[in-house]
Amino acid sequence: MARGLFDRDTAPGAEPEDMLRLDIPALVVPGRDATHATSAARYLEECLPKAQYWDVPVGGQTEETAPARMLEFLEAVERR
Repeated sequence: MARGLFDRDTAPGAEPEDMLRLDIPALVVPGRDATHATSAARYLEECLPKAQYWDVPVGGQTEETAPARMLEFLEAVERR
């Protein structure tokens, strides 16, 4: 059963081919813990054509920086 659920090296969910067809903006914020690898964030960035990657380590994602970055992203999306 496990082989059927986890039939690839990436997380279960949408196939990369499906994500490549998405036409929506996305802000990819990297993590770095047991369940959120930085490599997974980079993979997601590669699969989402309109993704912006926030290249800031987890320690730099603070109460001061994260809301400002999110607002910057939303304002850019709104202008499109």
